[in-house]
Amino acid sequence: MHVALLGSEQDPQIQHIAQALRQIAIPFYIANTRYFGISWTISYDPDFDDGLIHFSSSSLCDQPRVTFSNTKAAYWHEYLPGFSRDNKSESGGKEEEAQGRRASVLVNDGWVEQERASTLLCWFSYADIKWVNPIDAVRSHQCKPYQSRIAGKLGAHIPYTFVGNAPEVATQFCSNMREVIYKPVRGGRTAQFVNKQPNMRPLLNNLLSERPVTFQKYIAGVNIRSYVLGNDVLSVQIDSSELDYRNDDNASVSVTLVPRDVQQLAVKICKALGMHWCAIDWRKSAKGKYFFLEANPSPYFLKVENDTGLDITEKLVALLVRT
Repeated sequence: MHVALLGSEQDPQIQHIAQALRQIAIPFYIANTRYFGISWTISYDPDFDDGLIHFSSSSLCDQPRVTFSNTKAAYWHEYLPGFSRDNKSESGGKEEEAQGRRASVLVNDGWVEQERASTLLCWFSYADIKWVNPIDAVRSHQCKPYQSRIAGKLGAHIPYTFVGNAPEVATQFCSNMREVIYKPVRGGRTAQFVNKQPNMRPLLNNLLSERPVTFQKYIAGVNIRSYVLGNDVLSVQIDSSELDYRNDDNASVSVTLVPRDVQQLAVKICKALGMHWCAIDWRKSAKGKYFFLEANPSPYFLKVENDTGLDITEKLVALLVRT
């Protein structure tokens, strides 16, 4: 039985998990979705509800092919879209014709990527594979308001939040808060402070005409990250002078203990979101109250492990190999 590693074979975290599996003699294969259709392919038979993953290189797997049913577990680190086809215009073509060809290529590339994703879904949704984490959990992270709703129902403290692109509501929300931050609804960019002005409406009209935004009351305090692995919770404090520590190359990480009830809540949130493991980001206020920010289903952990000595890898590998 193999363990699948979803991500780039060049990624340090994938390489690290691969080495840990080698040390305990667990066979594995690496599936980089960027090269799906190039270095590896899929054949699936709905009648038998099983499929094969075919590899063109022994560096990806010790076998030329592995069945879905012989894949014990899969570690979801990163989904990478396929390469876009060359959209350069032919020399000598008219500009309007070149623009038309580029538009056609973009439409084609979008359709091809959808076909690739739909085929991969046969594998991602195969019931006998223990995905760590499953695709539904990954998708839940793409809608952080959904995560907040689930966590709030379980008893987590949630910062006052507005999500949307209605400027009149956003103006009222920002006016009622002393300090407000804004960040993407899906994620992918760091949080920023709202530049509060006497008349916020024109600024918000301009911002929200481009895209919806998450506005949130700023919670003064410290950053806590809890790695939840099954029923185990390992927590660190991240000290930074920046609003969002991801912007701070000098941010420092140290092991910390969180209260028992917060640990139990973290495990409940992880399970309620359909995850086997995750990293939960909290904001701990000056009064010691923990505010839930998000639960990441495929967090980076290698630097934290190296900086603190926490053995996240051992617990993560145990989730992959134990029944």
